Amino acid sequence: MDYKKAFEKKKLLTSGKGNTKTAKNQRITYYLSLQPVDANSKKINLCKFSTKECRAQCLQYAGRQGFTNVVMSRISKTEFLVNDNQAFVDKLWNELQKLNKSKKQSAVRLNLLSDVDWVNYFDTYGYDIETLSNIQFYDYTKDHIKLLLHKVPKNYHFTFSFSGYNWDKCKKFLDSGRNIAAVFKNALPLTYQGYKVINGDLTDERYLDETGVIVGLRYKVPRGKKYEKNNFVIDI
Repeated sequence: MDYKKAFEKKKLLTSGKGNTKTAKNQRITYYLSLQPVDANSKKINLCKFSTKECRAQCLQYAGRQGFTNVVMSRISKTEFLVNDNQAFVDKLWNELQKLNKSKKQSAVRLNLLSDVDWVNYFDTYGYDIETLSNIQFYDYTKDHIKLLLHKVPKNYHFTFSFSGYNWDKCKKFLDSGRNIAAVFKNALPLTYQGYKVINGDLTDERYLDETGVIVGLRYKVPRGKKYEKNNFVIDI
């Protein structure tokens, strides 16, 4: 299939107005929604630091993300990426450039469900995210390599995510003034493991958060799933 031709009149970025979380943002927001983990024809893992527990509780099954038309759109975009990397990145960059030229500042979350290393992708094809100075990029990630080995662009904010098995890395990031996100089963505590917890469900604008805190997210029940106690969801 010629995905480049199929997407000539289709956009990769989606307006955040239709998403429960990003719709709360004050800044106009767009996101890119791809299939998580290796749910693609090439079996390329787009969430290489995911765990069995977080895969089982993935938001691809929750709310609007589970609707058939949304899933099909996500699948087609993912197939475009894994089958024609450069054409996908070129198109995505063109869309981002158009946003960057707007008079209004915008925010872009490039990994709604995936955990792709977009800084590396753009660098590979000769694009510099920092030139898109009118866009605030942000993402949640379990990929500590993004934060430790790369030069993080000034306009790209990352919140490291607790997986259930990476508390040692979470603690190091917290102690260095970075934030981590964690999912809680019940009401958010004021503190956890000695660190302040803030409510991450009020808005998705993580780049506005105070630093050195845990961004608490309430557990959302995935469609067709039943909660079972696990390491990913903090049940206290």
